[in-house]
Amino acid sequence: MRWTVWDRWSIKGDITVAELLKWLSDKGLSAYSVSCGTSLLYNTMFPRHKDRLSRKIADVAKEVAKVDIPEYRKHLDVVVACEDDNGNDVDIPLISIYFR
Repeated sequence: MRWTVWDRWSIKGDITVAELLKWLSDKGLSAYSVSCGTSLLYNTMFPRHKDRLSRKIADVAKEVAKVDIPEYRKHLDVVVACEDDNGNDVDIPLISIYFR
């Protein structure tokens, strides 16, 4: 896979944290952290974050990051930290999740 800092990945659908991790896994990436702004939405190091796996990303962002999502807003941008199969960090583009 190749991308530049100008690229952005888009996902359509009001997906859960687990669905995002699966989507990345299908690309050969193991995500260990999902952030929105300065807030950590999910991290594999924190056992209490496992409760967030089944929740919609937009809902977690509203609760944890205190993101106000106006009615006209159709997407949310998240930053995801990933590793490849060898445990090496892999920089990936910003991910826009289109939930409406």
